[in-house]
Amino acid sequence: MCFRPADVKAQANICPACGAENLEYAAICDSCGAELDGPSGDTADGAPLGIPTPPGAPAAPKAPSAPKASLG
Repeated sequence: MCFRPADVKAQANICPACGAENLEYAAICDSCGAELDGPSGDTADGAPLGIPTPPGAPAAPKAPSAPKASLG
């Protein structure tokens, strides 16, 4: 079962040394052993194109204030 969104296609990781097609996130070429850069559609943050990066965590809530004493 694949949980990848339907509009995102897996991208081949082509070896720059020999041109062989490798698994999407392989670090070393299966054919020649050369180091691979990663899939061709990667962005600077490492996420493949078409997949949005998740937003950061929300800020922690502030501590509740103490009830004010009523004079009366």
